[in-house]
Amino acid sequence: MKYYQFLLIIILGISFYNCYEEAPIVAEEIPYKRVQMYDTNSTDKVLNFVSRYYYKYNRFFITDPDSSDYLYNFSSKNESLEFNYPKQEQEHLWKGIEMMQKLVLDAYPEEFIRKHFPYSIILADDAIADPALLETEVLSCIGRYFCIFSIQDLGQMSFNEKAVASSKLHETLWRYIGMYDKGINIPDEFYQYGESLLLYGQLIQDEKLEYLYEEEARYELGFPRMFLFYDIIPVFPYKGEDIGYWISFLIDTPDDELQVLLKKYEVMQIKYDLLTKALKEMGIDYKKLRYTEK
Repeated sequence: MKYYQFLLIIILGISFYNCYEEAPIVAEEIPYKRVQMYDTNSTDKVLNFVSRYYYKYNRFFITDPDSSDYLYNFSSKNESLEFNYPKQEQEHLWKGIEMMQKLVLDAYPEEFIRKHFPYSIILADDAIADPALLETEVLSCIGRYFCIFSIQDLGQMSFNEKAVASSKLHETLWRYIGMYDKGINIPDEFYQYGESLLLYGQLIQDEKLEYLYEEEARYELGFPRMFLFYDIIPVFPYKGEDIGYWISFLIDTPDDELQVLLKKYEVMQIKYDLLTKALKEMGIDYKKLRYTEK
C-alpha cells in the first residue's frame, strides 16, 4: 500500500513540474471587428472618414450598424430602441457625416472629443428612443456608451433650421455627458441649489408648484429650461441633464438678453459663472458652439 502511495506522489510531482515548465498560456487579443477593415487611405470618403475618426479620437462612427452595436449596451439590453438602418448609399451616408461635422464636431477641441464623446455614434435613418412617447430625435443617446444620430439633408434645411438642430444636438450631447461622464469637472456648487430644494427630476403636478410654470419663477431657482413630459407636464431635469439644458440656453439666448437675465437673477449668475469657468478649463467657449455657417 505504501508502495502505491509513494508511486502516486512521484507521478503528481512529475505532473506539476511539467506544468510549471510549459510555456505560459497567452490569449490572443482580437481587435474589434470594425478596426480590421479601417483604411485611412481609402478613396471611399465614408470609409476614410470613419477610419480617421477612430484613429484620431479612439471612438467609433458607425455607418453600417448591426445588432451587436446597439442591442446590448455592455450592461443592459436596449429592447425599447426602435431604429431604421441607414440606406447603404455613399452620398446618403455622407449627408449624415457632413451634418454631424458641421453642426457638432467642428465646434469641439480634439482632446474633448477623445475624452468625453460617446464611445460610438451610430447613423440611422431615424430612431425612436422611447416608443411609448413616439418621439424621434435627431440625436438619441441611449445609456452610457452610444448615441443614435438620424441622417438629415443639410441642403434642404434653412439657416434657422440648422441653428435649431445644432443647439438641440449640443443639448442632447451634454445631457449625455452630464449623466454618464464621471470625468467631467463641473463643481458641486453648480448643483447645490437644485439639490437643496429636492427639485432634480421632479414633475410639477402639485398645485403649490404651479407657479413654476412661469419662466421667471424657474430663473429664480437657476433653471433656464425644463423638459415637458408628454409635451404637457413640466419636469425639472435630472442632475446631469441640467448641464445640457444650460448649454442650449446659452447657445440660443442672445448675449444682450443673457446679460439682463444674469443681472436680474442671482442664482442664474452664480451657475453661469461656475459652468463657463468649467467649460473654459476644458477648452470650450460656449459662444463657439453657436451655428454660424450660412
